[in-house]
Order: sequence, then C-alpha cells, then structure tokens
Amino acid sequence: MPTTDGVRYGADVKKKMEAVVLTAPMKFEIGQVETPAPGHGEVLVQVESTTICGTDIEIIKGTHVPRWPPRFPAILGHEWAGKIVAMGPGTEGFGLEMGDHVAGTSHAGCGACRMCLTGRYNLCLNYGKAVTGHRQYGHITQGSYAEYVVNNMRALHKMPKEMPFDVGSCVDPAGCGLWTAKRAGINPGDTVVVLGSGPIGVFAFESARALGAGRVIVVGGGKRLDTIAAQGAEVVNYREGGVPEKIKALTGGRMAGVVLETAGTTESFKWTVDCGGKGARIAITGIPENIPDLAWKRVVLEEMDISGVRANPNCGDEVVALIHAGRIKVQPYITHRFPLRQYKEAFDAFVGRKDGALLVNLRPGA
Repeated sequence: MPTTDGVRYGADVKKKMEAVVLTAPMKFEIGQVETPAPGHGEVLVQVESTTICGTDIEIIKGTHVPRWPPRFPAILGHEWAGKIVAMGPGTEGFGLEMGDHVAGTSHAGCGACRMCLTGRYNLCLNYGKAVTGHRQYGHITQGSYAEYVVNNMRALHKMPKEMPFDVGSCVDPAGCGLWTAKRAGINPGDTVVVLGSGPIGVFAFESARALGAGRVIVVGGGKRLDTIAAQGAEVVNYREGGVPEKIKALTGGRMAGVVLETAGTTESFKWTVDCGGKGARIAITGIPENIPDLAWKRVVLEEMDISGVRANPNCGDEVVALIHAGRIKVQPYITHRFPLRQYKEAFDAFVGRKDGALLVNLRPGA
C-alpha cells in the first residue's frame, strides 16, 4: 500500500478529477481540478453517488453569499456516498478501513467547544474556523460534486456493502428529516402534519412513521405529493386552499399533535401554528423570506412548543440502520439520475420539478 506524506493510498487515485466548479452566482463549469489529499484525521473518498439538495440551489443562486461559499471558485454538494481510497494520518482505530463504503454528512465540528462536547456540533462555536478542524462540506469546505472528496472521520458513516450508493447518498437528507422528527419529540400514536413534499418533507414523513406516529398527513403539491401518497401518506394539496381547515376536518377538530415544517414558505410557516392543536410540538427546518405574524396567543395559552432545526447531528448512523432495516425508504423517491457532467440538465430538472423531480442523483465519472 503506497504512502505519501503520511497518507496511505489503497487504490490508484487520479491526480485530477472531474468536478462541478461554481465560479460566481449562477455560473458553474464542469472540468478537471486537482484531486485533494487528506490531512490529519481525514480520508479521501471516491464519490460514487451524490444528490442535489435545495440548499445547493440557493447557494448557486447567490442567496447565501458571502457565508456560503465564502469565496469562489467553490465545489458544492454534501449528500453523497462512496468508498475510502486513501487515509490520512491519525485515522487508525476509528473502525473505518480502506475500501469501506461510507456516506457523508455536512458537519464536522471542532470537537472541543461546548456545543461539540454536548453533541450539538451542528452549532459549533468555532464555525468557519478551519484551523480548529471545523468543516461544513459543500458550504465552506469542498463538497461532493466531484470524483473525490476529503472528509473528516467525524462526518462519515459506514454503510453495509450491500446498500446501494444512490441510497447511501441520501443519508444526509434523511438525517435532516429524522432530526426534524426528533426535535418535535414524536411519541407512538401521534398525529403528525408534515408541511412540504420536497426531499426533507419526504424524509420527515418516513422518519415520523419510523418513530411510531399513528397518522402522518403531508401537505404539498404536484407529482411530488402523488409520490408520497403512493408510499402511504395521507395528503392535503395546498394548491386547493384551506389547509388548516382540511387538517381540522381530517382530525375531527383536534388538529395535529406534531407539526413538522420543511417547505420554508411564508404560508407554511404560518400553518405550523394554525395546524397544531393544544400542546402541539412544532419543529421548523425551512427559512421563509418573509416571516408572517403567528397566532402567538394560541402558542402561549395552548402551550405549544416551537423548535428550530439545523441539519442532522448524530443521526447518520441511525439513518443507515433504519434504511438497512427497511424502516426508512429511499428508492421510491429517487426520480432522476444523471452523470455528473450533465449537471446543468440535473439542475434544471430539480429546479423545474420536471416530472415531479424529488431526489435527483448524480454519478461522478460516469
């Protein structure tokens, strides 16, 4: 096994790799760039599959500049799966070996601040300080829209060899759905309303069901809603209007015990409270541009709990286990597949929701 500068290589690794490079808002090129080398506590992974996230689209549009990315050029992407092809120094003893199949998640905290030490590394107090070891892949650190990606061991999740890579690339968004459900404290038998029928809404629905919800009602629209309905969700089409009224009718006037917001629109933000019943537990992962006034008197007098949601701390291994056991489904929601070099077509399909595009999968080097 060849070793260079303390890095162990287990396979022939190309010196240059195919990548989608964002050079400015709404300007990206597909070409060859230098393959990165893993540092201390890091591995190099050959990306076998990566999936488009709605956050990627907003970064490409320039919505989050200069936070994400802090500089150009940048390589985005944070939902991926692949196999380890090189290991940097300090990676022994973590249970991962050369050739292992792994899925990545976006956050690797510094590991030393109060948030990291209490397991909330998604809120790392040293966010953005690379010298401390903090990383957020595809946001401020190189992501997975490439043939190879360097990842810290803390942000990797071992997959069973029989788990398909396109399924593994959805561990990160599925983790976001699971964390949304966990933040709301779902109990067996709960009636849950999921606002949004996009990728996070899909996995919030799957996670709520996996955690024992009695009923899961998904509010969404278009072919995406049809896809979720085919997997057993009760559905409400928001385009027909009267969403809170429809939830009231479906629940016999009691409304929902849990509301999971994943759409990030002004209306869906308002519906979090409007669709909740007494003592409702609300988890919000979307961020609307315009935040409406909520029914705050109800929030107070009916003791509703509202929680913000960021990413998916400590959920990766749980998601792998739930997918492997068939408790969380992925394949029914993969609607489109493209080679990475056709990123423009994949981008257009996702943004335009072509044929109900939900999970749009990319294959580097294909």
